[in-house]
Amino acid sequence: MTLPVRFVIFAAPRTGSNLLCGLLNGHPDILCHHGLFNPGGVHLARDRADLFPTLGDMAARDADPAGFLSRVWGAGGCVRAVGFKMNRGECALAERLLLDDPPVVKILLRRQNRVRTFVSEEIARFTGAWESYAGQVLPPAPSVCIPPDALMRHAELNAAYYARVEAALRASGQDWLETDYEALANPQELARILARLGVAPRGTLPAICRKRAPADLRTNILNFDELAQALHGTPLADDLMRPDLPDLVRQPLAS
Repeated sequence: MTLPVRFVIFAAPRTGSNLLCGLLNGHPDILCHHGLFNPGGVHLARDRADLFPTLGDMAARDADPAGFLSRVWGAGGCVRAVGFKMNRGECALAERLLLDDPPVVKILLRRQNRVRTFVSEEIARFTGAWESYAGQVLPPAPSVCIPPDALMRHAELNAAYYARVEAALRASGQDWLETDYEALANPQELARILARLGVAPRGTLPAICRKRAPADLRTNILNFDELAQALHGTPLADDLMRPDLPDLVRQPLAS
């Protein structure tokens, strides 16, 4: 029996990792969990709550991350690829185990729009709603004040995170697949990811994550004009006006 491809999605928070996990898990040959090492819980694939007894709870996970990973890889069933996402700041030991395991396919997911990344994180922190799935009833996203200095520090923090992951992989001679949140509406990009995971293209990959933020950031940023002035002449200035990915729940991806 051929063992499934093992993969991990490395991503900073609010960069579309739940969206990508949901899309991949919609393929019949892939089991893609969400944040298995999330400090708030063991976030399995939305349709695989049955695996909780097999994998164990947070206490079992945190007591033995290596053993937990072994159970994750062994609980793929008949799929051809099994994986999950790992966000910046989660279990350092698990991250190191994954980086030191060359056969595990590494996907680095970024969000090009650094302003929207920070705004999304601030809204999630304010509301406590870090996930938004189809069928959930959530209030409109609130407006928040964005301090320019905090935004710039956040962008630098994420840049340093990706640089550290890349450096670790490069030092051990590993390659990785890079993709962007903004590219996930492109069927060719999804097909490229599926090919790297060793599965066939799929006619439709349903999205399960809903967008909460509106298209125009003026709606969500209380100090928009002040922020635009502070960012003028910086690499972040264009992010304020750059269009975002559409809500894919309304338009399933064909590949």
